[in-house]
Amino acid sequence: MPESYAEQTNLLDWMYRDAQAVEVFSLFSTYKSWVRVEIALAQGQSESSMISLEDLRAIEELSDARLPDFATLRASSLNVGYPIIELLSHLNSQLPESHRGVLHIGATTQDIMDSGLALQILDSGELLLEHIKKIGDNLALLTKKHALTLMPGRTHAQQAVPTTFGLKCAIYLAEIDRHRARLAKAFSDAARISLYGAAGTSAAMGENANDIRRAMAQKLNLHDELIPWHVSRDRLIDLTSQCGNLCVTLVRFAREIIDLSRNEINEVSEPGGHHKGASSTMPQKRNPVMSEAIIGVGLSAISQANAMFRAGEVGHERAAGEWQLEWKAFPEVIIDTITAAKITHQLIVGLSINSQAMRSNIDLDNGSIMAEAYMIELARIMGREKAHDLVHQGAQVSASENLPLHVALARIDPLVAENFSTWPLDPSMYIGNAQEVCDYVLKQWGTNSAK
Repeated sequence: MPESYAEQTNLLDWMYRDAQAVEVFSLFSTYKSWVRVEIALAQGQSESSMISLEDLRAIEELSDARLPDFATLRASSLNVGYPIIELLSHLNSQLPESHRGVLHIGATTQDIMDSGLALQILDSGELLLEHIKKIGDNLALLTKKHALTLMPGRTHAQQAVPTTFGLKCAIYLAEIDRHRARLAKAFSDAARISLYGAAGTSAAMGENANDIRRAMAQKLNLHDELIPWHVSRDRLIDLTSQCGNLCVTLVRFAREIIDLSRNEINEVSEPGGHHKGASSTMPQKRNPVMSEAIIGVGLSAISQANAMFRAGEVGHERAAGEWQLEWKAFPEVIIDTITAAKITHQLIVGLSINSQAMRSNIDLDNGSIMAEAYMIELARIMGREKAHDLVHQGAQVSASENLPLHVALARIDPLVAENFSTWPLDPSMYIGNAQEVCDYVLKQWGTNSAK
């Protein structure tokens, strides 16, 4: 079997998984991050005279060392349970004999792997936040352009009152703005050095432990952290939870695009092209495949984010199986979230807006979408209960006899129109503060983007 086929395990990842995100968490990048951490450790130890300058110069050359044989690395990892012993064996074999044996002094396996993960968190955070900015910028364009584009507002999947497409986009934009702030903080909080030794006391590092750790953090551009976090995975859980939270918004957006693109609604449509979303047997079909991908990938991220809570159930000073779950769940959450965000950006950029269909759908049910507006005006004269009953009766007559709502109301009460300055009511005059909300959200997004 060709390797390119053999290494694929599911269609969702094969079709959609973002290559840049995968590269951040690839075994190659993971290995390189461990080497960077070992070199930074040596640099910190050299500054505290724990190892010689000559040892450091030799160790720094390891950044360009050849890769280990991955079959050997895997075999050793299976035997030991972790890859760092074989990593050290390989790196020492690349050093001149006189400089061997000084790597990794005072550190433990999880120090290296957690610090390496922190480097991957930095890189993946840049990717995701860039996609979030692109999503927000393009939602802002739609918000501004369609602030007054009339369309039906829907509650319980049924037409309710008029709204605007711009207001709908503004609500999503405000969510994206909040997600950006939360995720920026979560990525930053999780990007921390780990150097605490076997059980978190840093005893093996000696009296210069804090200085070495601080120097190491600075060289890797990570936050310093005095308090050991070998078993405290709360920052990682917070990060994956915030990713899951973002994916809830992306999935909700995708589901709305699917609904609004239905033939009988036809208010939006995904980017098209030759055979885009085609059916193998129904030539007319143009399925919302981008939205479907966002839902599939986003739900996968949410599911794996839930697994991170179980991975955090660690006892004593080191995990006994829970950490292994994190090895799989954490990268999956980040990669899937980046993937869902990237597809969402592409979808929004190419989204087609059918403003004519939006306007015509306002009149779809004989103007019953204006029932609340009629009731509110009549309530000023006769009170809410009587007004509600009158308009409810009018809506029933409208539906049963296929009459415009205002005609049905006039049939029930021929003098009803005298209570209105405009008859019939204009849906475009019943959108409340839609423009104000759009303007506020746009200003907020612009201000926060400039920070």
